[in-house]
Amino acid sequence: MKEFWSSVRSTINYLLHRRRLEAEMAEEIRLHLEELTKAHVSAGMELEQAQYAARRNFGGVSQIEERCRDERNLVWLDQLWNDVRFSARSLCHARGFTFTVLITLCLGIGVTTVVLNITEGIILSSSPFPKTGELFYLGNKGRTRPTKNMLIGLQFQAYENQTNVFSEFAGVEWIHSNVVIGDDPIPVIVKHITIDCFHTLGIKPALGRVFLPAEYRDGANDVVIISDLFWREHYNASPDVLGRLIKIDQRLCTVVGVLSVDQMLPPYFNNDLFRPLVLKFDPERPLAGGLAVIGRLKLGVSRQQALAALSSVKFRQLPQWASDYLSEIEPTLTELTEVNQPEIYWVIFAAAVFLYAIACLNAMNLMLIRLLRRRRELTIRFAIGGSRFQVVRLLACESIGLTLAASLIVMLAARWVFPSLFVLITGNGAKLYRDYWDWHTLFCIAALSVIASLAVVLVPATRLLRTEIDSGLKDGGPTLGESRSAGRIRNSLVSIQAAFAVILLTGTGLMLRTFERLHHLDLGFDPIGKVKVQIMVPDSYDLKPEARLQLFERLRLRLSSIPGVKTASFSQDSIFQGYYAGGAQLQMADGTFEPASGNFVSQDYEQTVGLRMKEGRWLSGKKGQIEAVINEAFAKARFGDRDPIGLSFKWKAAGDQPWLVVGVVRDVRETVRSSAGIRFYIPDWMYPGNIDTLVLRLDRDPKKEFAGLVRRAIYEIDPRLIASDVSSIDDIVSESMWAERYAFTILKGLAAIALGLTVVGLFSVVAYTVDSRMTEFGVRIALGAQPSDLHRLVMLRGLAAASVGILIGTAGAVGLTRFMESLLFETKPFDPLVYAGVAILLIASGVAACWLPARRAARVDVTRLLKSE
Repeated sequence: MKEFWSSVRSTINYLLHRRRLEAEMAEEIRLHLEELTKAHVSAGMELEQAQYAARRNFGGVSQIEERCRDERNLVWLDQLWNDVRFSARSLCHARGFTFTVLITLCLGIGVTTVVLNITEGIILSSSPFPKTGELFYLGNKGRTRPTKNMLIGLQFQAYENQTNVFSEFAGVEWIHSNVVIGDDPIPVIVKHITIDCFHTLGIKPALGRVFLPAEYRDGANDVVIISDLFWREHYNASPDVLGRLIKIDQRLCTVVGVLSVDQMLPPYFNNDLFRPLVLKFDPERPLAGGLAVIGRLKLGVSRQQALAALSSVKFRQLPQWASDYLSEIEPTLTELTEVNQPEIYWVIFAAAVFLYAIACLNAMNLMLIRLLRRRRELTIRFAIGGSRFQVVRLLACESIGLTLAASLIVMLAARWVFPSLFVLITGNGAKLYRDYWDWHTLFCIAALSVIASLAVVLVPATRLLRTEIDSGLKDGGPTLGESRSAGRIRNSLVSIQAAFAVILLTGTGLMLRTFERLHHLDLGFDPIGKVKVQIMVPDSYDLKPEARLQLFERLRLRLSSIPGVKTASFSQDSIFQGYYAGGAQLQMADGTFEPASGNFVSQDYEQTVGLRMKEGRWLSGKKGQIEAVINEAFAKARFGDRDPIGLSFKWKAAGDQPWLVVGVVRDVRETVRSSAGIRFYIPDWMYPGNIDTLVLRLDRDPKKEFAGLVRRAIYEIDPRLIASDVSSIDDIVSESMWAERYAFTILKGLAAIALGLTVVGLFSVVAYTVDSRMTEFGVRIALGAQPSDLHRLVMLRGLAAASVGILIGTAGAVGLTRFMESLLFETKPFDPLVYAGVAILLIASGVAACWLPARRAARVDVTRLLKSE
């Protein structure tokens, strides 16, 4: 109250000083006019003419008015400073209110800023690369294959030499390599880039230089540019890294550049090590060398013109099978801003907007309740002459002060907390070293703070326009803003918060159901305890077919000796590839050809992987015996309802050689979302050149250090071999659900925060209602009401507001969750179990929020209330 009366005295002094200034100005003007009039009369003018001339020629009036205006401005600034100090003292005394609003605004502004950082490039279709509208991925679209933003080396050379529609290209080729740091081999993917790659994308190293044109030839390309993350992790961010040597595939390469910490790279181009690309054409492998290529269209060239030019390219002097393959594909151009599954980011963005709205509504409700608690103070201000503008200014000072404090906290979090948070969300270690103290993050925080500040003060300021001073000064009468309309506003804000929370919780519940069903999905085999080891054999490692089989047999025996490994086998990669290869052409009963996947496997592959035989037997392993095992999809597509055992089939690459079907195995899914394609298994000795994978069966899922044991064992066999990937099948299954896991991780965090804010909002409204009606409750008790009646009354009032929000939110969720249908698996957007669970959770939360206020109402002390009256 001391601060309040200080503010009252300040207001009175301001009003008195303003009137005194006006009186002094009027007296000074009057005296000056008299002096001018006397001067004109003494000069021979009539009195009336002298008075007219004095008023017309009086320039001192503007000077006096200017001086008085300046003094009034100083008084206004002084009054504003008093309001700021009073608001600060008042907020410091109301610690609970201040802390709650600060936490609410920090969560709303901070979480929304994080999500906007994550979704910025997709939502705004923005790109850090120069003239992004001219950049396109070059790819292939086959009649039987999905679109891929990839080219083979032969295509890139032909497009570069035979077309004139692109001004420059950025191309990159993956090459799995062993990088030796210390004594341990580290399998990495080294990206070999074309000569204009960095220039096309506008990339400049933070340290060192780009590759020189002379370094794009064989023998001169032993140079490397590293990422900022690789520099920090392996060289401790040493500034003298330039000129150091890195051993890559037994060759020493010199570090000539380091990329910046915040360097953005397009999909397919992101990596830690870059080397110059030297393209070589191997007549025996014409389709070798997969590249991701981005082309910049020349000025005035349209997308359709570029596609027409690419379609006219000729591929000469190729084997027939390669010509057949290239004849089946057509070129594609994909915009750089197009991403896979953009709906993930839109769902996350919408969820963040809902959370931000909940935070603003909660802070608005708390500010309205604070206004109603200060009704007598504000009505006294009006009674002694304060204007509505002055009181609104006082509320604005509190609102701006709270949002300014919240924005400063979020800015500090952006500097110190955001990096770790982004690493946790994305799993990208490079995020830890990025500086989020940049202009667009700070601008985002500032914009969200301004919107929140306006929203927080909007409803309280509107209530002040309908202030009743007389009733506000009466004890026990209707007080400032305390009316049925005010109660409806508070309850409406709570209902809207609950509705938004229902939408967020429903989306999270649907993702939870999706995860549950994905984890219980039958893959066609048991993934527990299975490890897939992919081996990259360098092109320089020239092995004859029999020698390759012997090499993998040595690897199998060595890995079988690792503790915990029960069995091991080798094959062409054919288990949970994540895509359907379909590289073979199966001859159907009517003579047409359909894509199928042929897999070369060792004899014990079925036992190691855990394939389930439906009928027949597994491969015998005898050399010279032409036999195959097919899956159920193959049997149905090729043989229909006939029993396939003992029948034969042909495929294009094998010519007229018939393959005897000796067994049928159960279908194995390619991914968790896609069913099995047409697949058959044939002996490894038929074409050892395709063998590239070992599968290990363990007692249980491996620990983290198991991958290191496997890599060291392979390095012991031959240091030229690269264990490009050592992963448990269970981890591969989990990683294949990255989109669902990513969305679910963020949504569950947002939904938990939204639920907490909604509970706080409901609790504050019910608690204020109980405080304002304590006298009424005392009268009810005196007239014979039971405490349980009051308890029930308060609970029903609070739950009524929550129930309205649940109904509105359910209707909104039915309309909005259909946009996330592509993320769901075997789950409909309207899942009754999810909606019922969300409603029960909100009702239970509402009960918890209303319980304490209702208990306080039921324990009203009638005697104390009567004494206070």
